[in-house]
Amino acid sequence: MELNSISDNYVDRAYIEGNDFLEAGEFEKALKCYSAALSMDSNFTSALFCKGVALNGLKRFQEAIGCFDSLLAADPLDAGALENKGAALLELKLHEDALKCYKKVLELEPDNSRALLETGYILHFFCNYKDAISYLDRSIELNDSEKQAWYLKGLALAEQGYISSVPYKFHEALKCFEKALQLDPEDIAVLKEKAKTLLATEAYYRAAECYLKALKLLPGDVEVIAALAKTYKKMNMFEAALGYYQKLMEINQDSGLAAEIEYLSARLSEKH
Repeated sequence: MELNSISDNYVDRAYIEGNDFLEAGEFEKALKCYSAALSMDSNFTSALFCKGVALNGLKRFQEAIGCFDSLLAADPLDAGALENKGAALLELKLHEDALKCYKKVLELEPDNSRALLETGYILHFFCNYKDAISYLDRSIELNDSEKQAWYLKGLALAEQGYISSVPYKFHEALKCFEKALQLDPEDIAVLKEKAKTLLATEAYYRAAECYLKALKLLPGDVEVIAALAKTYKKMNMFEAALGYYQKLMEINQDSGLAAEIEYLSARLSEKH
């Protein structure tokens, strides 16, 4: 009994220490602790689960899946293992397999907002925008402070707008992007998508404002510099457009850029 008690004490200590490291984001140290606990007690399912989580954190996704598969072999209804296996599969770009995991999670836990969000993301990836929005709406109902859900819903609505040319889809998308930016005003990806959607509605000044905010946050962003150049050209603000095309030329010597610079320079000389 004493030997078992000592062994149990070491197992628990390794597991608790692993949890502390995991919470601190020190995945390598956490992994060593969980592996030590499992070497003393191979049936310690909590340690096996946390080992999988640590492996996910280390981007060792195949090994993580091995941990979750072992848990699911013993209990196919382990929602936590299914959810984390889905996350690993998603990182490996195995979208169909990940979708199966998340749908099983939702059979067990219909109000799992993370599974709803990831299901929406995958359906968006597969261009199933209608169903993606349905899942994202359910995720938002459960947690309306999840920026990614608002962002993904905005993307899906914008895609519907591009496909159907229905203006209100763009307006609905903009509401989603604005909500996401309320939660994180400095999210460059959201600012870019909001700007693109504004361009689709021909709101060029507002689009330029978004791109300028994005550029302030990331001054060397080539995509944003190019977008500003094109946007100002559409607005017939040739001097501003020329400035951004010249910035692009400094970054990338491109014959197409040279032609744009020549064209804009000619337009400006006509005005003077």
